[in-house]
Amino acid sequence: MEPIATASVGEGLDFACSLASAAITRAGDANPESRGELLNALTAYIQFRYVGEDELALEQLCWLGHRCAPAEFRSQQFWSQLKWVATTMDLAGDDLTRLELPR
Repeated sequence: MEPIATASVGEGLDFACSLASAAITRAGDANPESRGELLNALTAYIQFRYVGEDELALEQLCWLGHRCAPAEFRSQQFWSQLKWVATTMDLAGDDLTRLELPR
């Protein structure tokens, strides 16, 4: 696992989002029909972060991460960051299953 460069859940979410931002753009370019869904998920992430709904923001980032080609971004660091966030939030069991975080 790569070292985690953040100290809070909010920083972790935002850092993961920055890791995936270019890959989200490329995913939309590769599949123009998906642009609306990608933009909606990114917008939802921003809205959830703004109001402090970190678990819902995490869900949006996981959804976006699953739609990006792993070779298009630093996916190992992205997923490590999201796993750290989930652990820091004390998520377990069904919550982790729903997020579909890679092992």
